[in-house]
Amino acid sequence: MKRGFLIFLTALLVGIVGYFVTRQPRCDTSGEEMATHDGGSLLPELKWLHHELKLTDEQFAKVKERHLAYRPTCEALCMKVAASQKKVQTLAQARNIASPELSAALEEQAAVRAECQKAMLKHLHETAAVMSPNQAKHYLDTMLPQIIGPDAGHSPGGH
Repeated sequence: MKRGFLIFLTALLVGIVGYFVTRQPRCDTSGEEMATHDGGSLLPELKWLHHELKLTDEQFAKVKERHLAYRPTCEALCMKVAASQKKVQTLAQARNIASPELSAALEEQAAVRAECQKAMLKHLHETAAVMSPNQAKHYLDTMLPQIIGPDAGHSPGGH
């Protein structure tokens, strides 16, 4: 049973990472297109929470509300990350790696990534606050490595 749970948890983490990696290229879409999924039905990225953590309908409604409230912040930060990455890439391809412009762009990129992590950490803890202590622990144990783990923010597409 323990092995099965570890396999399930690994698959879940791969799914979460896959969602965030495949979502990044959508940063250039309009907010209206990203506002809802499936005509406003259950948000696909939240389905796992509802089932995995066995949230009550009341808890899930609060989680969904927080998720939708955070979405504009996430999208704005995603666009900032994409812009900073494009700027760094353009300057790095100029082959003048000692330029002050490239140094400034790299510092800006690091600041934007830190801003994203801070915002996401705040969002995760606000979301966890509507859960029971056990649910919150499970949620944070699953999600925090995605935000502050060794590979956090190093996907080709973004934050």
